[in-house]
Amino acid sequence: MGKKKGYGRVIWPGFSYKPAPRHLVKVGRNDPCPCGSGRKYKECHESEGDAFLERLALEEQKRRIRERREQLKREGVPWYKRLFLRR
Repeated sequence: MGKKKGYGRVIWPGFSYKPAPRHLVKVGRNDPCPCGSGRKYKECHESEGDAFLERLALEEQKRRIRERREQLKREGVPWYKRLFLRR
């Protein structure tokens, strides 16, 4: 018996989920660590690799969204329009 072809095929072939790209900071080994410790990156967080940089990018993205929502609140935009803000 051979494998069934088509098993696990996407139900909606027109839908392609692509997560929003995060812009990772390019950090050299001897550059200051982006965590703000003042130490060199290689001595501070290099051992964590891209996971640390991903976490920093996610925190920055959350901060920007939060600031934008606060700005919209000051401008009087209703909460339901601010709720799904992505950028």
